[in-house]
Amino acid sequence: MGYWPSFLRLQKLKMTKKILLIIGILIVIGIAVFMIFFSAPATETGESRVGFSIRDYLPFGNSDIVTTLSNQPIQELRKISNEPVAGAIVFNIGTTSVVRFVEKGTGNVYEARSDSNQILRLTNTTIPKIVRAFWLPSGSGFLAQTLMAENEIIETNFVKLNKNQASSTVESLTPYSTTIGKLPTDIKEITIKPDGSKIFYYTVSNSVSNWYVSNPDGTNSSLVASNPLTEWLPKWIAGNVVMMQNKGSSKSLGYTYSFDVSTKNFKKVGTGAAGISSNPNSDGSLSLISNGGSLPKLFLVDNKETTITAVSEYTLAEKCVWFKEKSPSVLCAVPYDVPRGDYPDVWYKGLVSTYDDIKRIDLTLNTSSDVANLYGLSDEQIDVVDISLSPDETHLIFRNKIDGYLWLLRIEE
Repeated sequence: MGYWPSFLRLQKLKMTKKILLIIGILIVIGIAVFMIFFSAPATETGESRVGFSIRDYLPFGNSDIVTTLSNQPIQELRKISNEPVAGAIVFNIGTTSVVRFVEKGTGNVYEARSDSNQILRLTNTTIPKIVRAFWLPSGSGFLAQTLMAENEIIETNFVKLNKNQASSTVESLTPYSTTIGKLPTDIKEITIKPDGSKIFYYTVSNSVSNWYVSNPDGTNSSLVASNPLTEWLPKWIAGNVVMMQNKGSSKSLGYTYSFDVSTKNFKKVGTGAAGISSNPNSDGSLSLISNGGSLPKLFLVDNKETTITAVSEYTLAEKCVWFKEKSPSVLCAVPYDVPRGDYPDVWYKGLVSTYDDIKRIDLTLNTSSDVANLYGLSDEQIDVVDISLSPDETHLIFRNKIDGYLWLLRIEE
């Protein structure tokens, strides 16, 4: 008689467990469906959210699309990152401007386009705490510099983007994978040849700077020169010519030099200035420079004739970018009001920040015209740094020095 009630209780317990299991499964499915369709954060007009959602990890999700704002018009000015950016490049595919950028915190690569509000995550390779990233012009890879906290040594790696092949058996989470190659440690500065085939970099040893040329991945490296000065800002402009500028300070006189990596010819060009910031055009015939002091004043330097002409605006030369087809003219981020201080030192150290507008400056007529009121378009203070123009000169990208976020501006005709 005692067996039968015990059997019934056992069967009832099993049935209860099955019911609870079914209820649990239904709750999990319900939560997943809710997150997929309702958990995307609200976005402000013109802003694209960069982040991850559960859709990125479910097999039926569109894992490479981070955010789609297709129902909203494409804004003239857009914030295209939601995290600080280590470096970015803008290039053209047909008539579309394409921007690729890498996050500082994760090393993940994203892509934005001028004809869409979508932000795509291209990779999920983790490279934490990137200080700077130097992109190849084609957007096919970048040089990532990280700082080792324990000894403050700079490590540099070349990160190549590899297009993932579609597979019926293996589903890739992102459209690109990466191949990473290590370059020498403690590289101070890097510049990339305009065609992307070579890089120039220097290291410092025994109070001497050693200048190298190599392939972007660090292979075929050769020492091309050594110099007793150890603080340089190189910019590869065309052919074999690298323009070398002394790092500027309001307390010292700086110059710009031309260095031919093939012939090893090294010569001073233009004119010197205290606190110099130099920005040469694509062939090095002209330079836009700014001097140091209480206000950064712009000047146009003819490097062949060594003549200098004052320009009507006050800003740092590195806040400008040259038009290629409309030279001599530039686009510059010009502060609405320039805080007083010893430039460029106070700006480099982050002691002052500016509210910038974008202006077009005709260097022949010495006139300027308004292109974009950044504060009016964004309702944010934007202190422009790392400014770059698309090859077809229709879009401008830049970072906000205050928070490191990346912006894309359409240049209206």
